[in-house]
Amino acid sequence: METRVCIETWGCQMNLHQSEGMAGALAKAGYAIVETLDQADVVIFNGCMVRQKAEEKVFGRVGAVVEEKRKRPVLLGIGGCMGQIHGEALLKRLASVDFVFGSSGHQALPGLIERARSGRIAELSEPVFDTESTARRRSQVSGMVTITEGCSNFCTYCIVPYARGPMRSRPKDLILKEVEQLCAADYREVLLLGQNVNSYGTDQSAHGDFAGLLTDVARTGIARIRFTTAHPKDMSETVFRVMEREANVCHHLHLAFQSGSDDVLRAMNRGYDRNHYLSIVEMGREILPDLNITTDLIVGFPGETDADFEATMDLIERIRFGSIFAAKYSLRPLTRGGELPDDVPVAVKEERLERVLLRQRAIALEENGCFIGHEVEVLIVGMTRKGVLYGRADDHRTVMCQGDASVGDYVTVHVEGSSTSSLSGGILVREKPGGKI
Repeated sequence: METRVCIETWGCQMNLHQSEGMAGALAKAGYAIVETLDQADVVIFNGCMVRQKAEEKVFGRVGAVVEEKRKRPVLLGIGGCMGQIHGEALLKRLASVDFVFGSSGHQALPGLIERARSGRIAELSEPVFDTESTARRRSQVSGMVTITEGCSNFCTYCIVPYARGPMRSRPKDLILKEVEQLCAADYREVLLLGQNVNSYGTDQSAHGDFAGLLTDVARTGIARIRFTTAHPKDMSETVFRVMEREANVCHHLHLAFQSGSDDVLRAMNRGYDRNHYLSIVEMGREILPDLNITTDLIVGFPGETDADFEATMDLIERIRFGSIFAAKYSLRPLTRGGELPDDVPVAVKEERLERVLLRQRAIALEENGCFIGHEVEVLIVGMTRKGVLYGRADDHRTVMCQGDASVGDYVTVHVEGSSTSSLSGGILVREKPGGKI
């Protein structure tokens, strides 16, 4: 009988894609991948450490596995960034954990599971790029492709350099080979992944730079290309020019600003100031007037004053982001943030976060409302539980679609409504056979 494995994932798209790699490696070794832990003989938690809340969610799920262990033999493994940071300490803290692994080397998982049957074990491997992609992809429409791993910026608040190691560019030939495989398998879109995709090649000049890689990926013929996440200090005009020139590169940029205050940005070790960020936005929108910019920010960083926070709110007003991923600051182990007093009261952090979210919802509603009466091209990526098709516009906005189409189709939608999170409308045109509209 096949050993059944359930993988649960928390965190970023890098984690989601690495879970696809885990599933592929395990399936290749003869394991059966199942969707729920009550079906599984082995449960794997691919955990996140970026924020304390994400870490707590993983610990909260351990109890469900303990309940299953009371009924039958089940192995529990914890890996990803959480396994990399905590290592053997997880075995000491949680008697229910059978094996621990890190943020890379997932091709070795089958062997680790077999060894865990004989005794609890923790193994952290050196980071490597796999020469062959064995990802068991959850989507048959959009394929994630890693182009960089790790980060060398050491922002004061961030655990990524400790969890994933220094920034490493993946060889270009491996990237292009994977994209070409996705093209051959009729994938409609690729999402290029990295902690800082536009830092590609800065560690090894032989790889070229991100603008060159983006051009080469565009010329594989894949219908649509997205990328995330970009870092402001490495964003250049050449990337915007590629986005302008290559029709299959989407006009969306996720560009984290984290704070609108120069004092806070300096304390965060972000490597740019407010004016530099604004100049990037101005350049991008001059070259690509329809550019949708989304972002990340932190409220309540140590030392953040009312004036610092108002500078963040002012930046939100001036730029008018498509969406914002905002979070309250929480101290992460190993980071230099531990040297700073966490001196912003919890109540103040919560009030500031609520102000950001309320204002952003209003801005998003206003910006999305500008699309009513217009037509947008949409890639259908799924269907809601109520049977409504949804997809992504070129600029990454979610569009709810009424009409005749299938997942994977490109359609033209006449926008008739909008909300804080999406557009909606009727399908006017479905793609012609063999290509985009």
